[in-house]
Amino acid sequence: MTTTTYSVSATVSKLGPAVMPALADVMSQSFDAEAYGRMSAMTNAAGRAVAPRKAKEKKPVPMTTTDAMKADAKFVRPNGDVYYTRKWGEHDDIQVLRTAREKRQYALLYGAPGCGKTAAVEAAFCDQPGGFFTVLGSGDTEVSDLVGGYVQTPSGSFIWEDGPLLKAAEAGGTLLIDEIGLIDTKVLSIVYGLMDGRQEYTVTANPERGTVKAASGFYVIAATNPNAPGVRLSEALLSRFAIHTEWTTDWALARKLGAPTTVVTAAQNLSKKQQSSEVSWAPQMRELLAFRDISTTFGTKFAISNLLAAAPEIDRPVVADVLSRVFGEPCLPSKV
Repeated sequence: MTTTTYSVSATVSKLGPAVMPALADVMSQSFDAEAYGRMSAMTNAAGRAVAPRKAKEKKPVPMTTTDAMKADAKFVRPNGDVYYTRKWGEHDDIQVLRTAREKRQYALLYGAPGCGKTAAVEAAFCDQPGGFFTVLGSGDTEVSDLVGGYVQTPSGSFIWEDGPLLKAAEAGGTLLIDEIGLIDTKVLSIVYGLMDGRQEYTVTANPERGTVKAASGFYVIAATNPNAPGVRLSEALLSRFAIHTEWTTDWALARKLGAPTTVVTAAQNLSKKQQSSEVSWAPQMRELLAFRDISTTFGTKFAISNLLAAAPEIDRPVVADVLSRVFGEPCLPSKV
């Protein structure tokens, strides 16, 4: 029995050199305009593929611009510390917050502890009309911490005392809800009516107090660390904040304020590792300024050990490695 072996290359050679390009055009005519043109010239209408669609040219999206909002270079916080203005896009951050208040566009700032969220809010509103009120949130925060409640007088009787939410609403002031993500979402639902079109809250705990209307200028701004355990924010609450932004540490400003370049460099390295989930912690502005002050008082080695002791225990090996590389000698956490 004779077996015949056929060679594909030999067969193609017999058919002619034009076969392979033609096969390629057959395969690509549905998306290649030039291939489609060549095949159209070789076949009748019944055998032609559908002409490939040409991509529509995208029209440029119009972008609006406004004049940059400017503010003073620095502001004094209630504790006497100086806050230096930072850039928020093309605008100055303090002026953005104040303008947002004028437009009743509530703001939510989120970021790591110590990066300057609270400092910025205090600098923007502590001296503004209507007053500045603060609620520090936690898992134990109750409705009465915001609305108020009955307090006992020296004579033994009880009187109603408004909480910061009602005080800010009636005075047309600014309310900072710090660490808002730690407050139970059911508790926070009481602010909905004052933040939306109703602009009012009915005091159910004290019927005689009645309904409180928000005066002109009333403004709510909140801050939270989104990575803290137990943080939870409802969609209903988030939708009432028109402005959302992540607050970060300004490394250049930290150097300007006297934090040593070496420790700022270490903080930047740890911040990158934090973003890649290698560590859960990195020094922020608060820790850098504390390092500056402690090193002045007790020396650099003492400040390094103190900074390392402040790091979460699980992150200390990595933090120690970064500090050791930056400072050029082994670093150990403070221990007595």
